[in-house]
Amino acid sequence: MVRESKTAAALIIITSVLILFSGCTAESTTIAPAEDERVPTAAGYNSRYNPAHISSGEAWDLVSLNSDAIVLDVRSEASYEERHVSIAINVPFERVADYAEGSIPDKDRIIICYCFCDDKGGSALSASNLLNELGYTNAFYMEPDVEWTYEGTSVTETATGSYVHNIVSGLEAKEIYDSNSSAILLDVRTLSEYDEGHIEGSVLIPVAELADRLSELPDKDAVIIVFCKAGARSATAYGILFADGYTNVYDMQSVDNWPDFRG
Repeated sequence: MVRESKTAAALIIITSVLILFSGCTAESTTIAPAEDERVPTAAGYNSRYNPAHISSGEAWDLVSLNSDAIVLDVRSEASYEERHVSIAINVPFERVADYAEGSIPDKDRIIICYCFCDDKGGSALSASNLLNELGYTNAFYMEPDVEWTYEGTSVTETATGSYVHNIVSGLEAKEIYDSNSSAILLDVRTLSEYDEGHIEGSVLIPVAELADRLSELPDKDAVIIVFCKAGARSATAYGILFADGYTNVYDMQSVDNWPDFRG
């Protein structure tokens, strides 16, 4: 009797296991592996790092895939003059908050900070932390390496895959403009900013519309001098034009740099 009870109990257990296993098998699904993308989305980095520390190559890919990305050099002006990434805007750390809130209204804009710090931190880490606290969702920090082009008083290095960012002063821009009858002064600010004051003869195409309105510009060899209010949008516009094959683009950065401008 005891043996029969044990046998019956064993059969019940085996039957239960088989039912459970068959149920799991019927409901299971095969999950396909995710595509192997070096830079899937900026949001992907933010979910992995907070703040997001990315490699030099990853940062370069983000800039290459996002024409409105901003690169900030958060060191002093003196350090920036000695050596800097050619497409970077110099905003010393103590001015980052004011600059961001005044010049970068889009809180989802990709912002990459660097400071050439050996410990992968320093001012760049502090800047990305600050930007995160201010609500910027895609603020990163990195240490630039071989992907980037550098400019400065002591070094000019052009790396494979990067480009030289032709930044000119207001006086240089005016000389270029005056010596080329077909040159274009391209203002990439908003219409309201343009209406408040603009350079006579300048053409307005807001940076957010530029990629869709390139057909309004002349041939790819035309001299184009681009500018905005502070330099962030003009750097973005420069990148858009460069990527589309324009070969004579100059970045004056700020409209205020134009000689005798009274906006």
